[in-house]
Amino acid sequence: MRSQDRLRLAVIFLAISGMIFAGIRSTESKEAQKLATGHPPSEAVVESSALEGKIIVYYFHGTFRCPSCLQIEAWSFDAIQQNFAQALEQGTMTWKTIDVDKPENSRFVEAYDVATQSLIIVEMAGKKPKRHKHLEKVWEYLSDQPAFYNYVTDEINRFWTGS
Repeated sequence: MRSQDRLRLAVIFLAISGMIFAGIRSTESKEAQKLATGHPPSEAVVESSALEGKIIVYYFHGTFRCPSCLQIEAWSFDAIQQNFAQALEQGTMTWKTIDVDKPENSRFVEAYDVATQSLIIVEMAGKKPKRHKHLEKVWEYLSDQPAFYNYVTDEINRFWTGS
């Protein structure tokens, strides 16, 4: 067998393996996600006047969840729980995860220009977003948990205080 044929077979094998893995991961149960990320998924979006002036921290993800994506979600949620526990408890801050691959979530893709894993802070004005900020640097801190936590915490604080 020529080396070019072996290379083609290897590429085909990797592609098929990837598709199988993606299929397995996309059927991951909600309970498995809770175990992997430390919190239950929250697909439901609250749309009420109770959100007036509230902060929502969204973690947008695709159906396929790679280890880095799960880590970003888990670390983001943990940083928020550690540093904004009172705001979460009082309801002035809310954590939501949204699967951008689901058709019913297409409005988020358009509104926040997200196509994949993203952490976005949103301030609500009634039932509508007033302003938002995309925390794009979460990917830069994947190898440094304290720096990641500091980044998320600092950005939320800056956003909340308007500085």
